[in-house]
Amino acid sequence: MDLLIAPGAPDLLMAAVGALLALLGLVLAGRPPLTTSLYGAVARLDAPGRLVAGQAAGLAGAALLLLTVVAGGLQGGPRALLVCGALAAYLGFGIVLPRQPERRREREAAALRRLTPGLIAFVRVALGSFEAPIEILRRYTARPHPRLAPMQALVAEALQTGADLRLRPFAALSAVARTRGCRELCDVAEALAQAEAEGGRVEAVLAAQQATLELILQGEFKRAVRRRTMYLLLMVAISLVVGILGNLLFVMTGGGSVLGQLG
Repeated sequence: MDLLIAPGAPDLLMAAVGALLALLGLVLAGRPPLTTSLYGAVARLDAPGRLVAGQAAGLAGAALLLLTVVAGGLQGGPRALLVCGALAAYLGFGIVLPRQPERRREREAAALRRLTPGLIAFVRVALGSFEAPIEILRRYTARPHPRLAPMQALVAEALQTGADLRLRPFAALSAVARTRGCRELCDVAEALAQAEAEGGRVEAVLAAQQATLELILQGEFKRAVRRRTMYLLLMVAISLVVGILGNLLFVMTGGGSVLGQLG
């Protein structure tokens, strides 16, 4: 309640509501050109540049909130709330947001790694029927599927790159795959590009790479299961400790005698 009756609270509340409405408008508008250019400019920065920009934005946001606390002479709940907001602004802009491009690329590379065995199987079957490489890639993207969306988007970009730069289909696929950071997909695409350039057959190479990828994915799945099992056991242990401490606190505070009197 102290926060609601503090001086300047209505202004801060209206400013927060306005900022949220503006953010909602940008999201619903599908990222207009200005935000697109800003997002592209940030994405083009390297990791040190993003870290410096994030630190500057975080420090500026935290300094603004702390200046509001000092200038307004806030005490109690409002002061604690704004100090926590300043800390959150610094952590969000200075640490979390600069790492988002790397984390997004890592997630995309992991998704492509999981989909690479399926692409290998698709290409092997199509090559067995003596289908042209460009028709193989076109048929792979002919039916969009949510689960295959990352790989289909990459193949569609490879088709567009091949048409723009006049590259062979598998050579364009290799060029686009190198920009994604998935080493397994790069190896497969380079093998296909080499076979396409030399006119050779790569069924044996693709089969070996598919088997290797399946072993890698099985290992990742087992590690994920073990990690989730440890998290589950940790949650169970925490719940047991909290339950025991709650029961002890209940007994030590005389809760048992109260229940005895009620009985």
